[in-house]
Amino acid sequence: MSEHHIENEDQFLKQVEKAARKGAASGSRRSGIFSSILTVVLVIAVFLAAKRFFDPSGLLKREGPVEGHDMTLENQGLFGYTAADFAEAVLGDARELKKLEVYSREVSDAATITNAGLLKLKAFSKTQILTYHGTATYTVDLSQLTEDDISLEENEQENIHKVKIQIPHALREEINIPSDKIEFGDVDKGLLALGEIRLTAEETARVQTEARARMEEKLEEDRVQEEADRFAVLSVWEIYHPLISSISPAYELEIEFR
Repeated sequence: MSEHHIENEDQFLKQVEKAARKGAASGSRRSGIFSSILTVVLVIAVFLAAKRFFDPSGLLKREGPVEGHDMTLENQGLFGYTAADFAEAVLGDARELKKLEVYSREVSDAATITNAGLLKLKAFSKTQILTYHGTATYTVDLSQLTEDDISLEENEQENIHKVKIQIPHALREEINIPSDKIEFGDVDKGLLALGEIRLTAEETARVQTEARARMEEKLEEDRVQEEADRFAVLSVWEIYHPLISSISPAYELEIEFR
């Protein structure tokens, strides 16, 4: 507790005690009033002492003024108030949601495996087409939201009451290519070719890695990121609009990117 705060409390006690003695000396109600006032002084002194020495966790600290909150729902003066803060409500929900899936796109790529045979003659060569089917999922990491990402815009004259939330752009997770979605085409053999095409585990991984890279290029060419961002705004708006409306229907919600 600061020295300034302690000094204010000491001055307050001295003023109360001085008033009590003055009232008693005037003889208006003599010993009865003097005794009652001294009792009040004693109660206040005990309370302040308890607050000063036995409240290290701050349980007896006072809440700030109601004006310090975003919205006053009910103000009962000395009996307290009920207020709402949008940042706290939104951030609490964001920590639970964390990564929000906002968009997904199916994407595929085909790789032709060529096994050249003796003297690289086509008669001894074999080919096979492998088709990879993947899913690109885009997410928004809401756990990154801070109080700085949430702001209020109010203009009573123009009747503007708006809550703005800034979110990160949608992020594409690694394209998922399930093994059971890989299509192995028939082996096309030359006239003199024998057997099947067999790839080692390392060769299979290299082919799939290249297929994933080509899928990513395809997604960028089709500007899928922009589509994912559009759905990101819609998804976040659908989540938080009911929350903002439940606090006050007068407030609109606007989602922006950082």
